Amino acid sequence: MARNRQDKERPVLPWRLIVGICLHFAIPAYLIFLLAAFLLAPAPPTDAEQGVRWLLRESGRFILLFALLMVAAGVGAALLDPPLRALRRRRHQHDPDLAATASRERAQAALARIDAPDWGAAGARVAAAGHALGRASWDHHDPAGQRLSQDLKEAADAFVPALQSARAAKRAELADLAAQAIERIAAALDELAADKSRLDEGDARTIARLIDLRYGANRHPVSLDRPKDQE
Repeated sequence: MARNRQDKERPVLPWRLIVGICLHFAIPAYLIFLLAAFLLAPAPPTDAEQGVRWLLRESGRFILLFALLMVAAGVGAALLDPPLRALRRRRHQHDPDLAATASRERAQAALARIDAPDWGAAGARVAAAGHALGRASWDHHDPAGQRLSQDLKEAADAFVPALQSARAAKRAELADLAAQAIERIAAALDELAADKSRLDEGDARTIARLIDLRYGANRHPVSLDRPKDQE
């Protein structure tokens, strides 16, 4: 059950990521391949007909080689994924605080990165949301808290570079989007803390009721020993 939950939490499988990277670089690799093939060709084409025939031949070779490389990379990633996940699970079993420590570091790094740039008119909103996140009671052992720290990191990694590279006309719009996203993360964290507080209060009331039932009637703790009058 735990393995299935971890698999579902991963947004992209490794072999799909590898294949996506290969497809992303397909055109640059194709151009480099054609250039290398032209420079290394013993007899480069001299007219248009020979050029078309050469281009079709070399393109076919590239497609074949690139497809084989992509399949090999995808299969290799798929084969390596299970042992790597097993190794990760063993590390988590030996160090149960590993995920919580990583989540805490992510949140701290993201808050520091968010606090650095000038957000313009949205600066007050970003600062308030960041201050709320910094003061909040994070439960980094909770998978929901770890997900929020990951979302906060992704927001910081996306909005800060976008703001720094944006033109003046777009900076205000991006700053407003960033403020809205960070405010929503702060609200989600506050709601998560409120839910945990309600659950903790419910547990406390249950224990209080149990203790009252156990000790409230005769003021003596319940014992498993036989009464002396029955000995």
